Amino acid sequence: MRCSKKFFSLLVICLVFINVMGHEGIASDGEITLKEAINIGFERAKEWNANVTLTSVNTVDETMGGSRGETGKRFKWFVQFMVPGTEDHLIIGISKKKVTVFEPIKQTNQGSNIPYNKIKLDSSDVLQLAREKYGLQQGKDWATGYHFELDSFDGEPILTVVGNDRKNRFARISFNAENGDVVSAIHKLPYGGGLISKRNGTENLTKKGMAITGVVAGNKYLVVWGDKKPTQFSTTKQPFIEWSHNNGETWTELQANHYVTHAWFDINDQLYAATEKELWAGITSKSKGTKILSLEHTIEILDYSINNHIAVKLNESIYYTVNQGEKWKQTIVPEPFYVVQISDNGDLVVLTEEWKILQKSNDGWNKITMPNSNDVPEDMKVINNRLFITTQSGIWTRNLSEGNWRKIQVDEIIGKLIKKGEKLFGYTHRGEAIYSINTKDESKSVKVFDARDSIVIDVDIMGDTFWAATIPNYSWEEMPIQQRR
Repeated sequence: MRCSKKFFSLLVICLVFINVMGHEGIASDGEITLKEAINIGFERAKEWNANVTLTSVNTVDETMGGSRGETGKRFKWFVQFMVPGTEDHLIIGISKKKVTVFEPIKQTNQGSNIPYNKIKLDSSDVLQLAREKYGLQQGKDWATGYHFELDSFDGEPILTVVGNDRKNRFARISFNAENGDVVSAIHKLPYGGGLISKRNGTENLTKKGMAITGVVAGNKYLVVWGDKKPTQFSTTKQPFIEWSHNNGETWTELQANHYVTHAWFDINDQLYAATEKELWAGITSKSKGTKILSLEHTIEILDYSINNHIAVKLNESIYYTVNQGEKWKQTIVPEPFYVVQISDNGDLVVLTEEWKILQKSNDGWNKITMPNSNDVPEDMKVINNRLFITTQSGIWTRNLSEGNWRKIQVDEIIGKLIKKGEKLFGYTHRGEAIYSINTKDESKSVKVFDARDSIVIDVDIMGDTFWAATIPNYSWEEMPIQQRR
């Protein structure tokens, strides 16, 4: 019996030692806790002014490896101080236990003093509490790992742990750093998102809660793509692309490498899709199609014409094809740009970051004169061989080979344009309404959808049904305390 007790004691000691070694193995040399960061900051700050007091502490994202807060420690911290009764403030940045940022600043807002003797709990302590009470997990998409913030509220030191809840939703749990009481526990919950259809004045929502990032209608099929399980900082968790042959009543999943960023039908109803670095043609329910372009860098912007000329932006270059991807050419744009369009004639048109419209010709890039000298183009599209722009004064159009602008009537200012084949749609500035813009003549545009609280990303029309692709919005809600099992 005595031997059994000795063996059990030795086993416990071994397990504790292994557990400690395991946690130490996660941490890397140079990671420190909040209180260690404060001590390092104070030592340097008092050399600057002996009267400094602490006002705040926070960690920042980095790519240095380590535990990323798993042990309550991080590589990088920012500690802020002030000299009471003055405008003198000091920002100290710490990386791997060394002061790497020392920045005195003037600030009229005094801020709140955090007495050091009231900080009883360290970052490792509140992390353990957050895990036990709320099952807090590491952040994955943004604010990776665990992060820590120390501030003052109503004279009390408040220490916050930032991470994810069990469903990977952004979460913040705040404790009184003096006694460990929970001050606040909130997480960001999604609302909205999904595929909206509108027919004969009646709206219907399907794929509820999903991030639908695109929709396009062909002659026979309706295609949607996006993420089935989005988070606030990622819509690539569970990517999908599906099509329907019966106006959205049933869906069939299509094959795609990685997440889809664009999809469209050519005039022969052949489906094309773009992923982060590739273009595919001829996608069906039985085949992922043929790869027609593969790049080392991310495709930033893509456009296609009615007869399926294709142009993609990579940095300050454009890759384009006028034979459905059999051969690609490259051209350099002389100025930074954020919109590229290609016409049925193969003309390239860009909108620069300085709000200039440039058209490529044999002798280089030529500037297109605006209809009003004071107007600034906010967005532009090319359909067939016509240019459409939206400005504060309205929507304007002209043939690319001519110089005469004509105005299209619309009741509101349009901030963004969406083209789907020969169809053109416009968002109002705050995304509250969507208009259908007639591309055949200059007749008045028609409001087709009131977005209200929906975040609309893409739209199209198939027959008599309007389709809107929407993504969730997020709001802070209280977190329930985790129930013990």
